This record gives sequence, C-alpha cells and structure tokens, in this order.
Amino acid sequence: MGAAELGRELGDAGGPLLVAAIATLTTLTYGYAALAVLLAIGPALALAAHRRKPPAQTGSAT
Repeated sequence: MGAAELGRELGDAGGPLLVAAIATLTTLTYGYAALAVLLAIGPALALAAHRRKPPAQTGSAT
C-alpha cells in the first residue's frame, strides 16, 4: 500500500473514529466539535505559513 492510499484510508476511517472516540467519552456534539476544530486547523496553519514568507524581490534597484 502506497503513501497516497494510506492517506486516503486514514481520511476515510479517521474522522468517524475520532468522532466516535470523543463521543463515547462525552457526547456526539463534542465529537463533531473536535472534528470541526481539526478541520479548521489545516487551513489556518497553511495561511499562517503563507504569511510568514517574505515577498519575492523582482528586478534590481539601480
């Protein structure tokens, strides 16, 4: 099984397993909330990394 296939399998099974594990300990609402937080972290990290890059310099100032 390649890395891409492993990633897809984890994606297909990971979300429901995470929600079920947290819902078992608390309630289904908290399970869905945890999934929503995890899904929001990805784009937030990507945006933060994008903003840290210095702007590319074009041409020379002569």
